[in-house]
Amino acid sequence: MAPLEAPLRCVAVRVLMDDAGEIDGLELEAFLNDVAGPHQWLSTTEWLFVEPPVEAGGKLTVPVVMPEAVAVKAVLHDLTKEAKRILFDHATTPGETRKWRWVAFQTAPNAQGQGRFPWECTHA
Repeated sequence: MAPLEAPLRCVAVRVLMDDAGEIDGLELEAFLNDVAGPHQWLSTTEWLFVEPPVEAGGKLTVPVVMPEAVAVKAVLHDLTKEAKRILFDHATTPGETRKWRWVAFQTAPNAQGQGRFPWECTHA
């Protein structure tokens, strides 16, 4: 039997564009580090596993996964802002969590072939 995964939440974060019309990755990283904390989140630039949430109202968003407790903190932190950036969140299904493990494997593979989420890695 596979080990039980800790609960994860996937949040839709509205992105800002840079001067070249691309997603401003540095700004997104700074925002996520502010609301969730460094090494507490994992993002992709495309909605790979589910459709973008209709709650985003057509705004460009990226999916970001993080531990449930961190997501609650991040959403509450963002609610205090005038221009909210976290537009939707949902608990990941076991299938989605496995797919997010695959995303983690792309940047932090481990010997078991699963990948480590950033919050599971040791950081100096």
